[in-house]
Order: sequence, then structure tokens, then C-alpha cells
Amino acid sequence: FGAAFGVKIAWIVVCAVYLYDVSVETGQFEIMKDSVAALSSDRRLQALLVAFAFGAFIEGCAGFGAPIAISGAFMIGLGFDPFNAAILNLIANTAPVAWGSIGTPVHTLAAVTGLPESDLSACLGRILPITGVIVPFWMVRVMVAHEKSPWKKVGEVWPAILTCGLSFSITQYLWANYVDSNLVDIAAAAVCLFTMVIFLKFWKPKGEQPQAPAHPHVPMGKVVRSWTPFLILSVFVLLW
Repeated sequence: FGAAFGVKIAWIVVCAVYLYDVSVETGQFEIMKDSVAALSSDRRLQALLVAFAFGAFIEGCAGFGAPIAISGAFMIGLGFDPFNAAILNLIANTAPVAWGSIGTPVHTLAAVTGLPESDLSACLGRILPITGVIVPFWMVRVMVAHEKSPWKKVGEVWPAILTCGLSFSITQYLWANYVDSNLVDIAAAAVCLFTMVIFLKFWKPKGEQPQAPAHPHVPMGKVVRSWTPFLILSVFVLLW
């Protein structure tokens, strides 16, 4: 029975990686990376967008290491050091991991303990949002640890960090307590991504981080097309 349950989990991961491979093979993944680079060339903000927000989305869809592999590859394409990209994604994954792979950890915990799943999810939804606000600050602080005045570097982007953490955590709390345990991460990550995209249209950091390589401007139509597989995934998971 345990092996059969494991096959079900593995199948979710296989599908998520397949979706990623389709994006890479068709060249759409490069457009996705360029669209993130176009929002901000600041490494700290790119880490918030990719490692935290997009990584949480992949955690919600697949979990089990997929966010580190997929978001890590995303960040390497943006010019991050591979080892640092893995570290930042592992730290960011702290916030969404309890509801990974469409709520599998909560489902399993409820099955093992015999406790109501809705109560377990609600309890997690009152603990993890606190972590969700702290983790973006922690991640950026680790990212700039080698630089002079690292806390100053964190302070330069605190509005973006707080916006990222609060938009994710508030949605996580509300969904876990008042909706269900399946789509907590997907909903929180989607709201976080949308909020950050709007926020970065109107706000730029005062300080400057080492800039990413130049990325060409990508027409909005191509950007929407490149992200469409993940949008379709969201819709189908929501309907299911």
C-alpha cells in the first residue's frame, strides 16, 4: 500500500518535470526567464520572484524536490551561481512545503493520525504564515551575506520583501483556514506572483545589486504564451 501511495506521488512529480521539459524544448522557458529579468535586473528581487514565489507554485503542484530543480534551473539561466541558487531555493521552500504536491503531506498526516484534515490544515495555516513573512528576509540576508553592510542591502529592498511575504502569507492563512488543504500553496504563490508583478511596475530599489546579463524586451503576447502551460496547470488543478 505504501509503494502504491508512493507511485501516486511520483506521478505528480513526473508530470511537473514533463511540463518543465516541454517549456525548455519549445524555447518558452527562455522567454519566461526574460520576462522575469524585464521586471527587475536586481538579483534580490529576482530571487524573491523565482525562488520564493514561483518555487512555492511548483511546490504546490509537485513538491518533492521539483521546486529546487525547476526554480534552480530558472535562476541559473538568469545568471545565478548553481550552488547559491540551490541554497536560496531550499531556504525559500521552507514556507510552502507543508502543503506540497497538492496537499499530500496534510493528507498523509490526517490518514496516519486519524485527525480531521481540515483542522490540521487550519493549524498549519496559523503557524506557517509567520514563517512565510520571515523567510523572504532570511533568504535575501543569506544572499548578501558576503557583501559589505549586508543588512543595509536587505533594507534597500524591504518594501518588496514585505510585499512578497505578506501577500503569500495572508493568502496561505485564509485558504488553509477557510477553503481547503489542496490548493494552499498554488493560491498563495499565484497571489504572491501577481502582487509582486504589479508592485515592481511602480517601485524600484534605491540601492543597486550586481546586474543580471542584458535580456531583450519580450512582447506581452509572447510572455503570456510562455507562461500558458503553468496557467493551464493551475486551472485544471483548481477544477479537479
